[in-house]
Amino acid sequence: MAGFARKAIVLTISRLANYALMIVSPVVLVRMLTKEDFGHYRNFLLYASILQAVATFAINDSLLYFIPTHPKSPWRLVRETNVLTLGLSVAVLLVVLAANALSSGHLIGEYPLPVCIYVLLYANIDFWECYWLAEHRPNPVFAYTMARLMTRMLVVTSVAILTHDVWKIVLALIALEAVRMGMSIAAWGSFSQAAREPKVENIRREQLRFCVPAGLATICYMISRNLGNIAVTRYLGDAALGVLTVGTFGEPIIMALRNSISTIVLPELVRRSAQDAPGSLLLWQRAVVVNCILLLPSAALVALFAEPLVLTAFKEAYAAAIPVMQIYALVIVRSCFDFAPPLRAVNKTGPLMTSNFIAGIGSGVTLLLLLPVDGIVGAGWALVVSNMLEAIYLAWSVKRHYKLTYASMLPWNVVLHVALCAGLSALPILAIEQYTQVNIIGAMLLGGVYVAVFALLLLALRVEEAIKLGRRIKFSVLSFARS
Repeated sequence: MAGFARKAIVLTISRLANYALMIVSPVVLVRMLTKEDFGHYRNFLLYASILQAVATFAINDSLLYFIPTHPKSPWRLVRETNVLTLGLSVAVLLVVLAANALSSGHLIGEYPLPVCIYVLLYANIDFWECYWLAEHRPNPVFAYTMARLMTRMLVVTSVAILTHDVWKIVLALIALEAVRMGMSIAAWGSFSQAAREPKVENIRREQLRFCVPAGLATICYMISRNLGNIAVTRYLGDAALGVLTVGTFGEPIIMALRNSISTIVLPELVRRSAQDAPGSLLLWQRAVVVNCILLLPSAALVALFAEPLVLTAFKEAYAAAIPVMQIYALVIVRSCFDFAPPLRAVNKTGPLMTSNFIAGIGSGVTLLLLLPVDGIVGAGWALVVSNMLEAIYLAWSVKRHYKLTYASMLPWNVVLHVALCAGLSALPILAIEQYTQVNIIGAMLLGGVYVAVFALLLLALRVEEAIKLGRRIKFSVLSFARS
């Protein structure tokens, strides 16, 4: 558990670094750009993120499954992964450009060619994170993503401050990814040992078999998650998209946290599933409890302090994002329960595609009903509905594939203890907010009190995962202090 916690912490920080443009750039850019221009910038990133999911098709993620399965041939697997990614990304982007031209430019927004060039550079020769994780080496992941963080933030903020021009920010991002890709190609050529590794029979066919359902699931996921963003920008305009972005500001942080734990767990689940299926499920169940410990208090803090956070970080012009951020707290609660890893561990990726298809339908219906009435608040509720439908279907799939009951699927007693601690810790803050207006300084102080009370309640209830996680954090802090 200690090693698992260390890897999860390192990878979470790394993923947050990788999402730096989505986390930090809104805070900077709302001050450098007009509300409309900030919406244009988010429009560019919206279509880039969707096309990236289509162009990569979860091919890099397959390394998390195939390297543990074929540990003697990691670089051969990397080579196949890069070839598949290049071929698919070029084909997809050519089709998208042709379709955009035929639709008179209505398919992918205002910057079709820059979006496609950016996606092509971003998606290719970017296998490093999955390769290192499959090899149990989280430290290089940290170094790699932190380097990307520093360069991205320096480039984006510098160009924004100097020019206040969305187009120049986009060009700077493209140039940066071109440099990254060139350096990655050079490093791959230097480190690769594919020629000396044993061949893997039928690996391309096996990768495609793995990636088709996983890739379709990723595409359905991106569409279902971004359907509200697309609807808002088409129905309400780019400025409204900027407001919705502020309302879901915490999404990259939450996804980085949850996905880091799931990514760390997956290779070990693959290994254990071949030998001890009950043991692999126990590891996943403990990961869900860790998710609850980290995400339930996050949901409470977002709901409690959405107003001072929005007004301080994003200015009064984005006040309409406050109710969206409070609604988003429900999505954070749902994120505690990640049912994908046990399915991926046994190569049952079909339900991932189906669940996201169902989520997309739910999101679309909700948008049709609520967007004309409630505007961006309706888009927030659509995100909640799609997430809940996805979770319900995946939970049923895990139950069916592992022949479980809903009662035995998760350690519900521990989960309820964590939820009770998160709820009770919020009561004093709710009482204070009834009688006073909390500013950002007060929110920070009360947030610290909340975390302290939550931790004490977990210890009082003897939640095992919380005790082990606390010991690991204490050990890491002491080790850092001594160094």
